[in-house]
Amino acid sequence: MQRFKFFICLLLIGIVSISNTQAKQLSEQSAVSLLTCSPGEELYSHFGHSALRFHDPLNKIDLVFNYGTFNFNTPNFYMKFARGKLKYRLAFSSYQQFLPEYIVSGQGVTEQILNLDLDSRRKLFQAVIENYKPENRYYHYDFLFDNCSTRIRDIIEANINGKIIYKENTDKPKNFWNLLDHFMEQSRWIYLGIHLILGSPCDIDASPYQYMFLPDNMMYAFADATVLNMDERVPLVSHTKEVLKPTLDYKMTEWYKRPGFIFGLFSLIILLISIRTLTSKRNYFIIDHVFFGATGIVGWVIVFLWFFTDHQATGPNWNILWALPFFFPVSNILLIMKNITSYIFFYTSSILLLIILATWPIIPQSLPNEILPIVTLLFIRSIYIIKKLKINLV
Repeated sequence: MQRFKFFICLLLIGIVSISNTQAKQLSEQSAVSLLTCSPGEELYSHFGHSALRFHDPLNKIDLVFNYGTFNFNTPNFYMKFARGKLKYRLAFSSYQQFLPEYIVSGQGVTEQILNLDLDSRRKLFQAVIENYKPENRYYHYDFLFDNCSTRIRDIIEANINGKIIYKENTDKPKNFWNLLDHFMEQSRWIYLGIHLILGSPCDIDASPYQYMFLPDNMMYAFADATVLNMDERVPLVSHTKEVLKPTLDYKMTEWYKRPGFIFGLFSLIILLISIRTLTSKRNYFIIDHVFFGATGIVGWVIVFLWFFTDHQATGPNWNILWALPFFFPVSNILLIMKNITSYIFFYTSSILLLIILATWPIIPQSLPNEILPIVTLLFIRSIYIIKKLKINLV
């Protein structure tokens, strides 16, 4: 109850604060800054964060706006989140309220003071206030194309005098995986999970402008950008300062905790069991009920994300070639029946899995190599089941 009262008080203070702010014009002493927060350990903070700060000591304004929040009390929250229908929203806090979260998490915060004339600062401030109105503050979040970074970039571009000119990128083009993998190299389970749920759209080359969906990349782009206004060209960023130094100690996942090692060890154990029991009377199909069933469930998750959500990056997803949805429950039923249909099913599956293994490097998607031991084991167990069924059918 005390926490609830405290939350209500903060909410009321915020409403009063933003209501009072709407009537104010930024003074000559005002400044607008892009705040870039370094990546954190939690999945939601793994790629960093962007926010927009308005500081005006004369009017006693020091507010931070960000587009990366959502309402946990939304009806059917988890289903809407999974289907990409959960609306994110613009939120604000005081600068003093903004920093403690990043101090606790060990994330760094870099502030870039934007080199904007007074009229641009005022226009941008009023645009953000307008955007905060209840009818405007919600939007459909898209991880790659419409997120907490791109929203800030877009509102700045639309409300300043002149045009922002970004430095031409002469480096080799990068696809979205090239951009994302840098943030996931040390957390191999997150790397695997993201590579399983996102599909071939991430293999498409991104334009340098699209690089800015990642907060760090937008910070780098702003640092090199200029504003062209009436034949005058000035740097977009007047100066940069490190508000908080990152203290988070990123550690590579220990080798024995990585999915590649764990899946490899698991596959080796099941392989040895398969060899040992191949000529015995017992079939040990309980392993396959669990193994093929779990793989099929992964396949159905891929189907759901591909065909039944609004996420642009989750389909087509060619992980479905090995995580065949009909493994669950079809394989479970056929393992119980143990008839000629079962034999044909697993014989066909073994051929498909062999083709997938042989063509793995040329499949038009960056499939995670950590999952190769699992795909190989699916093939081996398919052969095992065929051998066992053949004995029973003779």
